[in-house]
Amino acid sequence: MTSPRPVLMVRLRTLATLELVNIIWIGWAVFMALDAPMSAANTVGYALVAGHLFIGAGYWVVKRRQLRAGSRRPPMIGVFRRLEPVCAVGLTAGLVVIAAAVMGRPAGTWIPGLVLYGLALAEYINYFHWQLMHDTRADWRRLLRTRRLRRPHLYEDIRVGRRTRELSP
Repeated sequence: MTSPRPVLMVRLRTLATLELVNIIWIGWAVFMALDAPMSAANTVGYALVAGHLFIGAGYWVVKRRQLRAGSRRPPMIGVFRRLEPVCAVGLTAGLVVIAAAVMGRPAGTWIPGLVLYGLALAEYINYFHWQLMHDTRADWRRLLRTRRLRRPHLYEDIRVGRRTRELSP
């Protein structure tokens, strides 16, 4: 049987890579395959989802570094703590831009942006508040057993980092 640590290291690298690939794939799907116009709503929606995916990729990279180094917490976790309110403000501003774009404009100029906004919101929740992604048997077993969403790893790392910072002299 394979040791859990090397498997986890591969998984973390895969998660980081997939987040980055999704940035490219989503952009291609929306703007090339679906030929959505580069309207303000569509561009803002894409920028929000790409930004959240990039933050997710960065988190998995630093989480992998933490495990490789045997550290108590991920390096640079304070950056992610500061990004959470920035992401919330970005989502609020993005919703205002998309809502303004709805007024009297063709659906193609704002529906893709609204869908992308929904994806960005899901990524924000998934990383900073509640784990929405359940892609392993262990995740599904836990969800079915408890019937509750769990806090995501980033949320827990931020919480532990905040408590560690408060306790240090």
